[in-house]
Amino acid sequence: MTEFEPELELKPLPKIPLPQGWSEVVLMALLHVTTLARLAILNARNWPDGAECDGLRLRAENDRLKCEVASLERELAIKDARFNRLAPKKRPEYLPSERLEILLIKTMRGLNNAQLAQRFQVAVQSVRRWLRGVEYNNGVVQLPVKTTRYPDYFRFVIQQLKMYCPLLGRYKIADILARVGLHISASTVRRIIYEPPIVVAEPVEPKPRILKSKYSNHIWCAELTLVPTDHGFWLPVPPDAMPQEHPYCFHILNVIDHFSRRYMGFAVFPKNPTANDVVAAMKRICSGNNVVPKYFVLDRGTQFDCNVFRNWSQSKGIKIRFGKLGEHGSIARVERFHRSMKDECTRRIIVPTSQSEFENELSLWAKWYNSHRPHMALRGRTPDEIYFKKRAANTLPRIEPRVGLKHSSPCAKPRTMMAGKAGRKVNVQLSFLEGRQHLPVLQVLRE
Repeated sequence: MTEFEPELELKPLPKIPLPQGWSEVVLMALLHVTTLARLAILNARNWPDGAECDGLRLRAENDRLKCEVASLERELAIKDARFNRLAPKKRPEYLPSERLEILLIKTMRGLNNAQLAQRFQVAVQSVRRWLRGVEYNNGVVQLPVKTTRYPDYFRFVIQQLKMYCPLLGRYKIADILARVGLHISASTVRRIIYEPPIVVAEPVEPKPRILKSKYSNHIWCAELTLVPTDHGFWLPVPPDAMPQEHPYCFHILNVIDHFSRRYMGFAVFPKNPTANDVVAAMKRICSGNNVVPKYFVLDRGTQFDCNVFRNWSQSKGIKIRFGKLGEHGSIARVERFHRSMKDECTRRIIVPTSQSEFENELSLWAKWYNSHRPHMALRGRTPDEIYFKKRAANTLPRIEPRVGLKHSSPCAKPRTMMAGKAGRKVNVQLSFLEGRQHLPVLQVLRE
């Protein structure tokens, strides 16, 4: 201890008991303590005064800036944590001008793509897309738009006035606009006149909201199609075609589930059905499956786009969506189903003229289609496996007829484990549903 330092007598601090119910006011006390600390820091920083305290004021300013940086970093961390709780697809996109500012920060601070993506909570692919936008100038990254710039429609009016009235000068045009409340200087009028002509953009129709199926019986698709009988349609003499009715063809109403691709039912008509016929068939199909869908996706046929069908759908709580006229693929799933039905059933048999016999053939094909036919879009599963949430047959342990393979040996997709030993003999039986050779059923019997 030096002679300049006072001798301090250290005494034990008194014990102050905590008041009752102190835990209930901890949060309020924390705020009060923080406020008192802030006031003390402000008084300490503002205390140095005079030329002899320049160094202290500099240190106080430096300390204030460090505290400000720390506070801003904490604010950003809290905001980032809140933003990270959102799914990436639900986060709002940066504006084109904001993307340019982000890329300028990247160049100034020497950040790579991964560091930049982490700081601004975007994917690395997004940063790469922004950089390609700068290279190709495709509008992904843009300069900020001036807020003082006159809108294009205003500039278009000035150019149109000059085009239709070429004798009007810039002062006259400015006076005309001022009389209707649009005040603009003559120099600005002259600059707009000599700009490239403004092309009026055609209004862009908003894209319709796409309805996506999320579960079975969410969306049903229905459509009518024609199937010719063995008599055919064609004639060698005018009018070159038979009437589109029985006995030359059948009208078929097909209903499929959009999610599972399951064939929910059908109805056969000897001629073009009416709206009442279609409603009766829909009632029978819904009662046969003990369920009604949430949506119907249909074409604009007169049987569907009418009050009779709308009233019945509304009574059942079913919403109707129509495919867009002239738009390819608006009801593509049911159209693709018609192709499968005709390629695999009606064009493989001689379509009988008896309606009951034809309905029996369609019933057999519907049973085979739902239970035995694998679907490529369903990854080799059948519609019944998706609809009834069964385990897919192609995910069960596989039978390995090749000798010498290990259990860890890979197989064709879908990859599954090996059942038993390799090289087992199996008995493969090929049968046909109800003897129809266009409806094969394959069974494997293990020995």
